[in-house]
Amino acid sequence: MSLSIREPIHAHRIAFGRALPHEPDRLIHADNLAVTAGLADGAVDLIYIDPPFGTGTVRRGGARGTGLLQGETPVAHHYRDVPDDPERFVTWIEPRLIESRRVLAPHGSLFVHLDYRAVHYVKVALDRIFGRPRFINEIIWCYSVGGKSRHMFGRKHDTILWYARTADHAFFPDAIRVPRKGGSHMRVVRTAEGALVQEKTDRRTGKVYRYPVAAGKVPEDWWTDIEILNQSDRERTGWPTQKPERLLERILCAASAEGALVADWFCGSGTTAIAAQRLERRFLTVDCTAEAVACARDRLAAAGHTLAAAGRPPRDFAIEEAPHDPHDSGISTSSAQGSVIPS
Repeated sequence: MSLSIREPIHAHRIAFGRALPHEPDRLIHADNLAVTAGLADGAVDLIYIDPPFGTGTVRRGGARGTGLLQGETPVAHHYRDVPDDPERFVTWIEPRLIESRRVLAPHGSLFVHLDYRAVHYVKVALDRIFGRPRFINEIIWCYSVGGKSRHMFGRKHDTILWYARTADHAFFPDAIRVPRKGGSHMRVVRTAEGALVQEKTDRRTGKVYRYPVAAGKVPEDWWTDIEILNQSDRERTGWPTQKPERLLERILCAASAEGALVADWFCGSGTTAIAAQRLERRFLTVDCTAEAVACARDRLAAAGHTLAAAGRPPRDFAIEEAPHDPHDSGISTSSAQGSVIPS
């Protein structure tokens, strides 16, 4: 995996005692388009992006942070989000979606995390870029934390669009099973071996279906069991709109195997990289803001040393800084997970 962007002006490798030699994972401070342009076709196994949501406001995080190096002080991060102009947003993000498709392996998948402001516009663009048959799921991530409106139903979900590079995409359902819930239309019975199963009978055919309770089930495309982070969550870094690690762990386990290369063009606080590091995936994460890269660096370093202390040293990772001018791409500041947005 090589980049054809200009030579990095700075690269620093953080090691955790894993056996050498091995290629380090990468955290890059650069314009994400410059990075994707330097990747070979089919180089990446899974891409997750959490681009700007178009709130038109300054997004501020709380002053917390457990993913810090010893002695560092938690800070409250902030960024100015893109204006609420979905058509302009699609024009800006479309080249990044095109590049994402190009760099995906034949079994690879792209997950695009959005909310109600732009998701419908972006889905039309993705249908055009990937082809409608390559659309896999519209995942509805439901949560309850936050204020409620007195004038409408509370807006308490995000949408994650899942597209695959080909029909032969990777999916590992047994890696993401969740517990079966009681109180459904199925009765619970005990087998002769003593195992509990949920059971139902097809009224038309008389066929009996049995589902072992202990085996759990594959989640549907609406997720209510992962809550958004609140201000007191231990994994909070102080980065606004930081996503829960469990959310990224489910996505990575569903569509990638150990050793796969996972990319995130809007890394922000580094949640995708943190999940990849813990799950033995390789990562390539990018952000155009120094503040986001520093936040992700410190978090990855702290998590890596914790894994090493537990006898599971992760791969080294390199922090690279490539010269770039954000104005070259008509961009200005930072995004939801923390990257470039239209000016």
